[in-house]
Amino acid sequence: MHSRQQHKPLDFLRGSIDKVILIKVKKNRLFRAKLKGYDEHLNLFLEEATQIFEYQDDDGNIREENENLGRIVIRGDNIVFLNLAQ
Repeated sequence: MHSRQQHKPLDFLRGSIDKVILIKVKKNRLFRAKLKGYDEHLNLFLEEATQIFEYQDDDGNIREENENLGRIVIRGDNIVFLNLAQ
């Protein structure tokens, strides 16, 4: 018997409204954005979204560049994972 309630994806999303999350989608694309809402298909409605590009520089260090996208929607069937941003 578990004393802790199990968390479902919708519970996580409900608790993440107005928080910054990281979203990885198919084709290895990564986004950071503020979650404003979602629907029954787990489509995410995001604000202040940026796409994150990681690359290795000439010295072998991992670097990050961002492209500001503003307000976007990510379809739920494209999401590989999401998590709260650090």
